Amino acid sequence: MKPVINRFFSDAIKSFNYYKIYHFIFWIIYIAFWSILIGADVSWRQAIVSASVFIFFHLLVSYFNNYFLIEWFLFRRQYIAYFLSLFLSILLVCFPLAIASYLYVPLSEESISNIWTLQFFIYNFLTILFTVLLTASIKLFRNWFLKEQTNKELQKLNIENELRFLKSQINPHFLFNNLNNLYALTLKNSELAPDAVLKLSNILRFGLYESQKQKVPIDDDIQFVRDYIELEKLRLGERTDIQLNVEGSTFGQMIEPFLFINFIENAFKHGANPSLGKSYIHINYLIDSENKRLIFSISNNKPGALNNLDKDKVGGIGLKNVQTRLNILYPGKHELNIVDDKENYSVTLILQTV
Repeated sequence: MKPVINRFFSDAIKSFNYYKIYHFIFWIIYIAFWSILIGADVSWRQAIVSASVFIFFHLLVSYFNNYFLIEWFLFRRQYIAYFLSLFLSILLVCFPLAIASYLYVPLSEESISNIWTLQFFIYNFLTILFTVLLTASIKLFRNWFLKEQTNKELQKLNIENELRFLKSQINPHFLFNNLNNLYALTLKNSELAPDAVLKLSNILRFGLYESQKQKVPIDDDIQFVRDYIELEKLRLGERTDIQLNVEGSTFGQMIEPFLFINFIENAFKHGANPSLGKSYIHINYLIDSENKRLIFSISNNKPGALNNLDKDKVGGIGLKNVQTRLNILYPGKHELNIVDDKENYSVTLILQTV
């Protein structure tokens, strides 16, 4: 039943726009408005007839202005030509309006005698000008509104395309690193290789299907990180202290996919460096439901001579991607803090989830 109702309203709106029904409604209301103004001294039938005759000529000038003069002159910034043409159009219509008033409008003898006076022409000139300005204002406002809507849709489309591009940069980088890990295990004929293939399969499944969504459950994103960590543990063994802690309720929480993976990849690249001997990588998720915040933090040690952002070109691209995505997805609703000293490197990302 609901799809039928939605289709009915959709078709009605299309017909409303296609046949310009709103134009007809506007002029009916406008005639009624002038009938009320005129009807103080005459019957309601005479008021409607009089208003209809007058508004017919108002309508002619209004459409001529909206669809010709504005398009020909005003939009082309030919202001003198526009105002001169509008003045002449209103002036010329006043003459047939006077004839129509004499023939069709039920007037008293005194009113008929006033038709060809200067006062009659000035009055009708001003009333026609009022109608023209009113309809032109509606047209210009509608054009502005539609242009704003188009710009918003275009901006939204550009943002979606940019996000797709950023994700396409993230996924190949991530796959490249993990294929290298798997290659190292196969060279050693390690019994851990099948498990590594399974973990990588789970990771790629998440990348192929979940990354197409705008948001995913945070539980799925954390499981993706767990699989990534388990895959790295197969490569690193016991020489790196790897910890993943999750605090707070994840129920119903959603997050953009691949938002944290660049920080994690960067930590494993430098925090698990063989020159460090015993190294560590600590990852923490804090879901603060009361304050509607998600706090992600990661820390690792690193070789003293290495600067993560300057030396690691691939990591630098990843960080830039994350910052760009954050500016798009969380404008004014995120805080990214990076602490980089000689021995340790840490990242804290605070997101306002509402």
